[in-house]
Amino acid sequence: MSEPQRPLKPLVENEQSAALSSAEVVKGHEAAWGGEGNLYPIRPYTLTSASLEAFTVRERIHVRVEGLGEDIVDLHGMAVYRRHDPKAADGQPLTWANSTITAQFLALQVTGHSEVFGQVRVSNSPGKAEGARVKPSPPPEDHGIQPIKDCITMLYPRFEVEELGTTIDTGSKIVRLESRVAMVPPIGDVSRTSQSYTLFDPEGRQVGELIAADIEIGSLIHHVPIQSAVIPADLAEVLA
Repeated sequence: MSEPQRPLKPLVENEQSAALSSAEVVKGHEAAWGGEGNLYPIRPYTLTSASLEAFTVRERIHVRVEGLGEDIVDLHGMAVYRRHDPKAADGQPLTWANSTITAQFLALQVTGHSEVFGQVRVSNSPGKAEGARVKPSPPPEDHGIQPIKDCITMLYPRFEVEELGTTIDTGSKIVRLESRVAMVPPIGDVSRTSQSYTLFDPEGRQVGELIAADIEIGSLIHHVPIQSAVIPADLAEVLA
């Protein structure tokens, strides 16, 4: 059964709200649109071949943990993924507008500090199928404009919380983040959750809630072209 959608729960401190909101989300990395700090020019509406890539990453999470409290935590680190060859629908030319692009997450490691939780480290779950998919969006009425594309990211995050003394996660529930992108790799993109997720301890007991999260892709710091990369069957099922 899917988690019910709910508004972001506000944090109240000195009678002022500090919750994540549409007015306070991460605005995007300064290296967006192929700017300084990337290994090669990254241009909108352009297809590139399969590759292994690493990025700087900023993540922000709004978390509640029973017995500790609730906080918004900024985290920084890096992510590594294997981007697959772009594919077009049968009979369609391979263009930005018609292509679907997938990527398999190999590693995510970000760390931050919270006054409530102490040090917090978030990582992915390498033993599970995790990744991202960029697919065509309905074209705009002006067909001379290349469409912005829909992007989803699917992860099983693990949260190592210092004050809790253990690692918690979302159990069997995969976390979905959504955005709209004009290029791949999506430098400067910020993807966001649209629902909350229950958090469990290693014994499967409910211990809190991931209320909201956003992830920002920063600079491209490592790029290795791959001759060919095909999406694994289990990841294709997750991203379908």
